[in-house]
Amino acid sequence: MSVILLLPVLLVLVTVLTTLALYLCWFYDRRSFPEQAKLPDEEIMRPLSILIGIIKESAALTTLVASYPLRLIHDASPARTRHLGEQPVILVHGYGGNSANFLFMQWRLKWRGWSNVYSVSYTPPHINARKLSQQVVDHVDRILKATGAQKAHLVCHSMGGPLTRYAMKNLGLDGKVDRVITLGSPHYGSRVAALFPALGAAAQMRYQSPFVRELATGETCPGSARYFSIYSNMDNFVLPVSTAVLHGAEENINVPYLGHCALLYSNRVLDQVERCLLKPKQTGE
Repeated sequence: MSVILLLPVLLVLVTVLTTLALYLCWFYDRRSFPEQAKLPDEEIMRPLSILIGIIKESAALTTLVASYPLRLIHDASPARTRHLGEQPVILVHGYGGNSANFLFMQWRLKWRGWSNVYSVSYTPPHINARKLSQQVVDHVDRILKATGAQKAHLVCHSMGGPLTRYAMKNLGLDGKVDRVITLGSPHYGSRVAALFPALGAAAQMRYQSPFVRELATGETCPGSARYFSIYSNMDNFVLPVSTAVLHGAEENINVPYLGHCALLYSNRVLDQVERCLLKPKQTGE
């Protein structure tokens, strides 16, 4: 019994320490590279709000890790068509994650009336990002076939954003996607990726890596889809935080004082995701 009780305590301890370590990196990055960390809507940060944000991020990371095994149940469940022909919302996770990362947002979107909501997994994270991008394309094709819809909406957390942009640019995903909404995506790489072994996608997600520079060449928002980037000034995985601002996107939306994992559980983020999904096209578009 003592061992069973010890596991949750160790989980919380590890996630809290990891969060604190990453926020030390975040603080160092802001102090050392202030111009790179500067955001379009920069404001003076409040110490109490920072503290609350760190607590929320610790709780979010703990929830994310604890729910990780739920992928075994989620991925084994068949993708059921709920409303034939209705555009599906496909949720694409980040590096090292899986479909269970989006379970909370998936359930809440369904509760709000979105019928065809699917969370997908791509694996393994250490292989080349271009191969992972192809898996994203394969998921979209499968879900479009199952629902009978012509196009899908993609909501992408973290590395899911660059993978989707690469697929739109190089793998024929253009024409199958209506809107791309990214959450804390390192569109120009992240210095945090240098903390991981230089294998496959981890190396490609490093700040200003050849892969992200390739994505920044030409159209940063490739294809006919509408792009929206939701980011936070306290994202502790995306350093500098300005790399989550996607040049050329229809909107870049700051949801302040949220950490990288907390973006997945925030009502403010969910409201913005739904607003972007429902936003009508402007006259002349």
